[in-house]
Amino acid sequence: MRTTAALGICWSVAAVCAGASAATAGWRGDGTGKFPAAEPPTVWGRTSKAVKGLRWQARKPKEGDAGTPMPDGVVREWLVLGPVPVPESAKVERDALPNEVQSAPDEGEKSGELAWTKVSTDTAWLDFAKLFGMRPQNVAYACANVYSETGGQIRLVLSYVGGARVAVNGKEIKPWWGVRATLDFAKGWNRILLKIAPGENDWFVVPLLHCWPPAEYENTNIAWTTPLPDAKDGFYGGGMGVASPLVIGDRLYLLSEPHDLICLGKSDGKVLWLRRHSYFEAATEDDRKHPAWPQAEAAVKKIGDIADAYVAGTARPEALVKKAELEKELEKELKAIGGEKYARGEGSDIGFSGCTPTTDGQCIYVWSPSGVTACYDLDGNRKWIRIDRLPAVEHGFSSSPLLVDGKVVVFMRDLLAFEAATGKLAWQIPLVDHKGFNPGGYFHGSLVAATVGGSKLIVLGNGTIVRASDGKIVFTTPGIGTQTIPSPIVEGDTILQLTSGSMQLFIHKTPEAFSEPLKCATRIVKVETPFPKHYMPWHIASPVVHEGLAYLLNNSGVLTVVDVQEAKILYQKLLDLDFFVDAGPARGIGISPALAGRNLYFFGTNGAALVLEPGRAYKQIAKNKLENVLLLGHWAERQERFLANPVFDGKRLYLRGEGNLYATGPK
Repeated sequence: MRTTAALGICWSVAAVCAGASAATAGWRGDGTGKFPAAEPPTVWGRTSKAVKGLRWQARKPKEGDAGTPMPDGVVREWLVLGPVPVPESAKVERDALPNEVQSAPDEGEKSGELAWTKVSTDTAWLDFAKLFGMRPQNVAYACANVYSETGGQIRLVLSYVGGARVAVNGKEIKPWWGVRATLDFAKGWNRILLKIAPGENDWFVVPLLHCWPPAEYENTNIAWTTPLPDAKDGFYGGGMGVASPLVIGDRLYLLSEPHDLICLGKSDGKVLWLRRHSYFEAATEDDRKHPAWPQAEAAVKKIGDIADAYVAGTARPEALVKKAELEKELEKELKAIGGEKYARGEGSDIGFSGCTPTTDGQCIYVWSPSGVTACYDLDGNRKWIRIDRLPAVEHGFSSSPLLVDGKVVVFMRDLLAFEAATGKLAWQIPLVDHKGFNPGGYFHGSLVAATVGGSKLIVLGNGTIVRASDGKIVFTTPGIGTQTIPSPIVEGDTILQLTSGSMQLFIHKTPEAFSEPLKCATRIVKVETPFPKHYMPWHIASPVVHEGLAYLLNNSGVLTVVDVQEAKILYQKLLDLDFFVDAGPARGIGISPALAGRNLYFFGTNGAALVLEPGRAYKQIAKNKLENVLLLGHWAERQERFLANPVFDGKRLYLRGEGNLYATGPK
């Protein structure tokens, strides 16, 4: 079927989509992040030969030294020097040591009263505040030696909060935008020198090494990889690859920028079809009579031709760039037709395709921060589509829709519920003020369902609980604050709500019988994290709960394990997840932990993943890494980021990056 064949609007419904016997699925599967029947692999990877051939050691190399392999691009042993006082307001580029760029220290070697000391790490974090205490008018140095089997260019990315100076083999390297640098490695041993100034509250550096394209990769346990058409050329690339796929039968369904639904075969990742749900498809009949409508149709036809080529596997990268340009042209035409009604605005940090769809096994329900909600059957036939727009908030809307009580429920300042069968508005309740960019009580987490005494409820990210039948608010949680990011978790008769900035875990025990207002017993666990942080020790990810333990992961990669019954922290640990922070939706680690089969899975933004054994003590099973460079040759060229929650099915793990969908496990 041609991609553009289903562009016509369909307000009438030919078939009922609601009420399927299959269990509903959407954000994090059923909302818990648990896939107990899955048997996915614990080991997988994609590593460039250039990085796989790197080895490190801290001390100055001697003849015959081999170093330690570093297939994940992480140096785990450094010589450090500090704290070194510097004049007030001195720039980090100014020498604080004599000819510091040429420094080639060995362990124990002195510089003034200080000596270079060997430090070993179990993550990529090098925490100077822990080593030296916070020293505002000081800098610290770190030096490591890296052996390259082939020589050539390697990319270095840095996360830090103060200032940084980088030198390789005695030559200063200027990091682009302060975080990315190209290192020219000689064949054999190379010397990396880092000089780091403290930030206001923290003092650290997280250096990571990646390949420089073109690169040869070695795959381990990768069944297939399918490129996605939404890779953006902006440095921050907001909104790419945030929504997770749905698994229905032998197919996968996922969203792509700015408003595309893609269907793929589960066995091989082959793209089967692509459908659109933009303002064009949702336009009214009156607007379709506007004199400018033919120009909008012409733009859509060109977009459809490119989409058809993508489905056929013949679209070249420049065509996908052209598709983005045509989308902007279409937006201009639609705004001329319908005014602000068809003006998408700035969107959100997750773009317009960052909300995971939901399904009842027979139909797929999508919602976009543009305000468009639509329903498709499994073959891509659109059943209904509608527009409901309210003013944007800071960072935009990012709550995935919920299918509950025969309704599709979305949040956009108001909470709106549509009949799943027809798309008709069932109810609409105000939650936050329609004015202001930062209204009190708004949130970014997805909606989850709960049942108390036979009553179906909707649990919101700001601590509010709403009755699904009529939208009546039956419970509120004081003290959660505004801009709460994590989604709540429902585990039996317990609801867990994790805040962002205030670092609190609310544990609500629901009663056996439903009443108005709902009476919950609430306990609060203060989740302080005495670890380095980039900006704030936020929790973006939602917890996963297993056998009475809640596993929390903050945006810097700190794992906190809470005994839910006792409402106390068992332990905390900074995980080896190759932390790299960026703007847009990648403000630290935000992928929620998952339980698949018997193991826990944790993912970073930079391609790293850990597999742990659940329990009251930390036990790591494996570390995995997916290395890949996007936008080859472009000024925004970078390591692929990972922001979407994983999906497990049988022996497969499906993991979406900003440029690709990966299937790990058997082919």
